Amino acid sequence: MDNKCCAICVSYNPDYLVLRRVLAACAEQVGRVYVVDNGSREDVTSSFSGFANVEAILLGQNKGIAAAINAAIRQARIDGFRFVLLLDQDSVIPKDMIPQYLAAFEQLLVAGQSVAVIGPRYKDARTGQISHFVRFKWFRNAYYSGTDGSLVVPIDFLISSGSFYSIDIFEAVGMFDETLFIDHVDTEWCLRAASLGFQCFGIREVIMEHALGEGGVRLWLFRWRTQPMHKPFRLYYIARNSLLLYQMQHVPLKWVSGDVLRLVRLFLMYTFFSTQRFAAIRCYFCGIIDGLRGVAGPRISHRRCG
Repeated sequence: MDNKCCAICVSYNPDYLVLRRVLAACAEQVGRVYVVDNGSREDVTSSFSGFANVEAILLGQNKGIAAAINAAIRQARIDGFRFVLLLDQDSVIPKDMIPQYLAAFEQLLVAGQSVAVIGPRYKDARTGQISHFVRFKWFRNAYYSGTDGSLVVPIDFLISSGSFYSIDIFEAVGMFDETLFIDHVDTEWCLRAASLGFQCFGIREVIMEHALGEGGVRLWLFRWRTQPMHKPFRLYYIARNSLLLYQMQHVPLKWVSGDVLRLVRLFLMYTFFSTQRFAAIRCYFCGIIDGLRGVAGPRISHRRCG
């Protein structure tokens, strides 16, 4: 257990057996685990029995992923922690993740790198597929795993789950953007950090168990890929927040060029492969309209978006 480090796990109506696995894997490696609950229907603290270093932060309502993370970061700073690990409620970390992260951080700082965040590859709990790291190119993303022998790989983006930060970085870059609520929260932060001269890094040998989306469809589009599928309401946030990011000064056109094509691909995917295609398409276009109008925050319920 490393008392310099804490973990933040955001929960919302979790599978309690899976949440206990998440906590069991994490609690033995960090000084404290903050479980920030976004208004779950049942008492999430019933999952904590047997874990002495797990603390609940109960928000009472769904304030979104960014607000939940920010609340715990503020508490972690008050409690004197130096490093923060972010986790989803279904992400199970490997036994040696924190020691590897700390060693990588030290290596990068000695090398004079301005570190924004470091993070793992992840193994999809359903398919067994291992993810690749991302670099942004014009009109596409490049995916690679650092097979040149490097254990630490400079990259452009990390999903929030499994990401590891020095708590001081939030003084330099700022906190997560709560107006986005959910989706692209991690993208926006990584792009903002890059605009300020900080670099994201992937740790090739750290592989975390994680489920992306609620399933996936495998298809060929210039290469074989597995496209994660989400519930229809998530398409609202994905589409809306993409449009909101396009209007931010620190977001590069290179990323925008690839994301526009991703939005087109998502529309085609849900039109032809989703079992809830009409709800999904309705949410998608509600998101596009609200993004163009600059609407932010939680989705307005009367918009009938799923």
